[in-house]
Amino acid sequence: MVAGGNKVFVLEPDKTVSWVYQANAGGLYDAWPLESGHVLFSTRCGVHEVTPQKKIVWEYVLEKKRGVEIDACQPLENGNVLMIDSGNNRLVEVNKDNDIVVEVLLPSTSEKIHWRYRLGRKNRRGNYLVAMLPDKIIEVDAAGKLHREIDLKRYGKPQGQGMLHSFEVLELDDGNLLVSTGFDGRWLEIDADGNAVWEFSKQTHPDIEICFAGGAQQLENGHFILCNADYHTTDPEQQKVQLLEVTPDHKIVNRVLFDELAPLIQLNKEKGKNMDYIHLIGAKPF
Repeated sequence: MVAGGNKVFVLEPDKTVSWVYQANAGGLYDAWPLESGHVLFSTRCGVHEVTPQKKIVWEYVLEKKRGVEIDACQPLENGNVLMIDSGNNRLVEVNKDNDIVVEVLLPSTSEKIHWRYRLGRKNRRGNYLVAMLPDKIIEVDAAGKLHREIDLKRYGKPQGQGMLHSFEVLELDDGNLLVSTGFDGRWLEIDADGNAVWEFSKQTHPDIEICFAGGAQQLENGHFILCNADYHTTDPEQQKVQLLEVTPDHKIVNRVLFDELAPLIQLNKEKGKNMDYIHLIGAKPF
């Protein structure tokens, strides 16, 4: 399952698309396939749950106005939904009655709402991992106490479009973190000591045009699925590769090209226009 632009869709192993939901809601950043078969996703002003028949069965919606932006969502085992509320510098857990049951205020380095945070996740310790713009990953608990801070600048100079941009942080089964660095063009696996133990980037694959290191997941076989795209790109020739399946030893075993995907979900590919971006992979098999 993939989210990008204003769409959530399911891409089959044979590269056909079996399901598309058109949101028309100011862009999607986060999406999850649920065990019920429903899909949970965040838009700029809220979080929505839809059925395979595309019926909305639950949503938490903020008033559409200046200063509102939801940048992440995550379904939790207790039935709550985690959200990153960038407009209010906080993460919240909301129950299905739409009550805020947990609120954690987050630090910020920007007056511009869109440049505060990206994705956030609750980890196995019950703490929260947040991709904080421009270049940090933080771990905080429910009381707001800082437990860990990772400065992405320690891993070297930017390799992509010249700007670090912490986008996703994902806790892997072994406790390591998988981090994507947006415009910087790297996916990094970081261990408990802060060491980068795995990397996919222009340095490892100079033949791949990495526009934006977006969402990523690790499959049960240990392979990584990586999303490569960027809305700010205006030339389709710079978006040739959208999705990559990569082994831990850096071998590319599958890829989805822009020209393969564009006709399936009506991606914009007019030169000079902003491209539809593919930012995320669903958090588990659909």
